[in-house]
Amino acid sequence: MKLQKSTADLLPKLKSMALADRAVFEKGMKAFVSYVQAYAKHECNLIFRLKDLDLASLARGFALLRMPKMPELRGKQFPDFVPVDVNTDTIPFKDKIREKQRQKLLEQQRKEKTENEGRRKFIKNKAWSKQKAKKEKKKKMNEKRKREEGSDIEDEDMEELLNDTRLLKRFKKGKITEEEFEKGLLTSGKRTIKTADLGISDLEDDG
Repeated sequence: MKLQKSTADLLPKLKSMALADRAVFEKGMKAFVSYVQAYAKHECNLIFRLKDLDLASLARGFALLRMPKMPELRGKQFPDFVPVDVNTDTIPFKDKIREKQRQKLLEQQRKEKTENEGRRKFIKNKAWSKQKAKKEKKKKMNEKRKREEGSDIEDEDMEELLNDTRLLKRFKKGKITEEEFEKGLLTSGKRTIKTADLGISDLEDDG
């Protein structure tokens, strides 16, 4: 390239070169990263202070097409730097051999990504299925427990009803007094009624 009279004329040409050849694009990115890291790691940090760097102007000076991803830039905004509206992953190497190797590597990365996503999806589905089966098992156990508890309650209700019926029959036939009848009703909520309190025998005929 011929010597340029002004930087303003040079930078657009460098950008065009970076868009046409990945080698130029990557060299600009590496140079920017090295420059910034040199500031960040410099021993004389009182003079070379990273916070004093105008990173947007620096990026334009290196004719960058976009800001690189690096720890020193994380969380920072650069309104004075406008990236090109181009997917830089599509920029090819002019060297056909390097571009062929790059495409082969990209294809391998895409394949690995697909396999990893499929594996993660399988693990996720497996974990979900296991969790679902666990929930179903728990649900069935709860339903079974509720049915058993419901059966016990029904049996208790039936026993109480039968006891109340027996008491009423005995009272009507004069076999127990009104006081014994009322006392029996109060105790009929229990599973076993103490017949001794009623003054009657367990073997006494209800009929």
